[in-house]
Amino acid sequence: MSSSRNNTLEFSSVGSDILEAADAVTGKRYGALQILNDTVFGALTASSIDGTAKLVGPTFAAGTVIYGAFSEVTVTSGIVAAHKY
Repeated sequence: MSSSRNNTLEFSSVGSDILEAADAVTGKRYGALQILNDTVFGALTASSIDGTAKLVGPTFAAGTVIYGAFSEVTVTSGIVAAHKY
């Protein structure tokens, strides 16, 4: 039986970065963005999500998790746990 990549990701074993207002990260690979404090993104690039431009600007409530293959994350306001993969 084959397993889905989503079922085998182990974010906790790879680590996370905590990003806050004015943090901009490019080149790292994140599999999930966990919103810890209401957050607005200034830029997001994800190879696995069509239309990431729509995620830039709105406020995401604390507790939200966005899954994808992120290679660029810019936080305008708020706090995000960016989970590596």
